[in-house]
Order: sequence, then structure tokens, then C-alpha cells
Amino acid sequence: MYKGIIVFILVLLGATAYTPPALAKDKPAIQRPPDTTSNRLFLADTLGAMHYLTITCAGRLDQSWREHMAEMLQLEPLSAYERKDLVSAFNHGFRQQKRAFPRCTPRTVSQIMAQKRLKAEQGQFLTTALADPYLH
Repeated sequence: MYKGIIVFILVLLGATAYTPPALAKDKPAIQRPPDTTSNRLFLADTLGAMHYLTITCAGRLDQSWREHMAEMLQLEPLSAYERKDLVSAFNHGFRQQKRAFPRCTPRTVSQIMAQKRLKAEQGQFLTTALADPYLH
């Protein structure tokens, strides 16, 4: 299932739900390589950045990146602590881009699009690393 969501997000990044804490504790722990946790945090940060970069020019109706984050949180077996960290990373990525691009103007559109391309590349790298951490 873990590889399935990573492939799902990888496809979404190439093209351009909520688990209550009480239930999250009941999920079995998964042994992961040490860098998997940091890669998941970086991916959550990237999803938050993509969410802001998308809505700043396209409008708040496009919630696709937030929905992808919610799906990741729902499908991943996470402790309450891990879930909180991923949500914080998503929010950090969102706020960081908001500081850099407070509004969409004719002058900032090309910069925002360039940043979206960069974040998409980062997301592709991270999802590949998460899909098979022993390749990197």
C-alpha cells in the first residue's frame, strides 16, 4: 500500500481523510530506513508548497494538493506524533511559499511557475526515494 500512494503522488507531480490520532496509534509500526522519515517530511513540505503555488494564481477552489496530503495521511500507518510532524511540514511549505510570493501578479507569474517546476522535480525525486529507499 505504501508504494501505491508514492506511485500515485509521483504520477501527480509528473503531470504538473483524516486518520484520528486514536486510530493512528492502533496501526502497526513499519520498519523503515532512517532517511524515510526525513523524505516523508520533505515530501509533505513539497506538497504544502505546491498547494500554495497552485492556489495563489488559480484560486482557492483548487484543493488538489491538500487532498493528496490528506490521502497520504490516511493511507500511511502513522503514530499521532508522525502525523503531527507531517502536517507541520505541509504547513511550513505553504507558509514559506506565501512569504516568497504573497500574491499573484503579472510580474510574479513566471517566478511562481518556475518554483512549481522546481517543487515538482523535488517531489518526483522524493517519491522515487520513498518508493524504493534502497536504490538511493
